[in-house]
Amino acid sequence: MLGGQLSNESYVYAQYTSRVNMASTSPCHLVVLFTATAGQNGENLGSDEEQIVLFVYLLLDVTHNKVLALQQHYVRPTTNDASEVVITEECKAQTGLNEECIKTAQPLKDVLDKFDRFLSSKEIHPDHGSTPFCLVTDGPLHLRLVLHPETNTKHIPLPGYFYKYYDIRKEFRKFYKTNTINSIKDMLDLLDLHSTGGSQKGVPYTATK
Repeated sequence: MLGGQLSNESYVYAQYTSRVNMASTSPCHLVVLFTATAGQNGENLGSDEEQIVLFVYLLLDVTHNKVLALQQHYVRPTTNDASEVVITEECKAQTGLNEECIKTAQPLKDVLDKFDRFLSSKEIHPDHGSTPFCLVTDGPLHLRLVLHPETNTKHIPLPGYFYKYYDIRKEFRKFYKTNTINSIKDMLDLLDLHSTGGSQKGVPYTATK
């Protein structure tokens, strides 16, 4: 399910901006972000304050409508006991993740450092004089209820680019004057696009006309 939701989000953004005539002001690159936690996900993401176990991002070249990179990182939660169960049965069912791949993963700070280096390597890091990118999420939960609180608790400093983002669901609802959009699938349906289905560990897959 992995690359799919992110590809869908980037495609919805491209369709949306073209319809509202934003092409001249839109950024050259999008970074679409997705997280999953050890507990509840989907519409309940962050409600149980569980730690991040999956951190995924997709880089899209807006000008050429081309996916340049897709990165997935498992994240090891902080635990008091090495034998402690780190992900719930609900998380396993929703994401397809397994205990071992999470227990042997890197901690959140290391994953965030990798993300920062990724931005630099692609020459889109805002602190290095690069062309700015737009961070895109489906709703505010991935950042406001998951990443921001967890990094604050763990005393991990977050770069400024994590505090400015484009909420595609909110803007989509506003433009199309509807409150019935609650997922990427709802957006695809309204645009008369279709998901190809399929899955990898993580998130729902790709859109076609």
